[in-house]
Amino acid sequence: MTRLLTFFGLILVTASATASVTVVDDAGRSVTLPGPAHRIVSLAPNITDALFAAGAGAYVVGTSRFSDYPAEAKKVAVVGDATMIDLERIVGLKPDVVVVWKSGNSAAQVDKLTRLGIPVFYSETARLAQVASTTRRLGKLAGTEEAAERNAAAFEAELRRLQTANAGKKRLKVFFQIWDRPLMTVGRAQIIDDALVLCGGDNIFADLDQPAPSVGREAVLARDPDVILSGGGEGESLNGWKASAFLSAVKHDNVFAIDAPTLALPSPSILAGVATLCHALDEARARATR
Repeated sequence: MTRLLTFFGLILVTASATASVTVVDDAGRSVTLPGPAHRIVSLAPNITDALFAAGAGAYVVGTSRFSDYPAEAKKVAVVGDATMIDLERIVGLKPDVVVVWKSGNSAAQVDKLTRLGIPVFYSETARLAQVASTTRRLGKLAGTEEAAERNAAAFEAELRRLQTANAGKKRLKVFFQIWDRPLMTVGRAQIIDDALVLCGGDNIFADLDQPAPSVGREAVLARDPDVILSGGGEGESLNGWKASAFLSAVKHDNVFAIDAPTLALPSPSILAGVATLCHALDEARARATR
């Protein structure tokens, strides 16, 4: 009897270890793998960050360029970027799954991966409220649900804290500049728009659908923002605005850059950038009342 129980116990353990995994991706596809993915290629920096937060960092064998968060991700082999991927190198890594950025990676190149028989999981996190869900699903994909749940819950708790801390503050009209030649900003489809709303800012170009639309200087002047800022840490590209002394932002010395490198990263590391943004808008409110 003891041997029989042991035998059935081994069958159950083996079946559990090799059970297939099915997760719905952000293209609405049910992606089924024969078992948890323990060789994963990430094709976007935000996906890499989310995989590490999901507890799957040890299983990431390839990343995209600029995968700088968390710091451990810098040690992983780079297999491409948003415009070009090294298909031969990816195939050589023998991935169980490649996680791709739905709107950022080349559809033609992703199709090639599919034709080679490599499972593809589409990820598209566009709002702060979606970050925890992405973390949980990637944890299920890798069989690291416990770590993923712990980190997703911690993200949600910090997000709620920031929302509560910034609720009811005086709202400011904000122009967020992401490039100056051509002049580019954030539309409502960009996660920075979400961060601005949380911090009590109203994106003056929230009526535009594109994530990073080009706009005219005259359009910015006409909307007269209370704050003009960028997230690159360098303020030289903003200096041209200071000549327009009639702007509310210029009158109150609210033209500045913030050092928030993760603010555009739609993944768990973004909250550090959101906190920096909220602090910057608090300082802008104080200047506006002097």
